Amino acid sequence: MSCIKCNVIDIILLMSIEYATVKAKGQVVIPVDIRRKFQIDEGTRVAFLEEEGRLFIQPVTDEFIEGMKGIVAGPGLPARIEREPDRDLK
Repeated sequence: MSCIKCNVIDIILLMSIEYATVKAKGQVVIPVDIRRKFQIDEGTRVAFLEEEGRLFIQPVTDEFIEGMKGIVAGPGLPARIEREPDRDLK
C-alpha cells in the first residue's frame, strides 16, 4: 500500500461521517449533530469549498472570514473581505 493511500485511510478513520440525500431542488438537510457542533442555525451562511475532487461545507463565521483574508488578493479584487449581515428569514 502506498503512503498516499495510508494517509487517506488515516484521515478517513479520524473523520466523523454523516449522510444526507440531495432533494430535487438541490437542497440537503445537514444532520442535527453537525449543526449543533458547528453552531449552524437557520440563516447561517455556508461556503462550499472544493479541493482535489472533494467537497467541503464550511459555516461562514468571523474566524473563517479572517482566515480567508489575502487569499483572493489581486488586481480588480476587493482589498478586504467583510461579513455580510445575516438575513432575517422570519
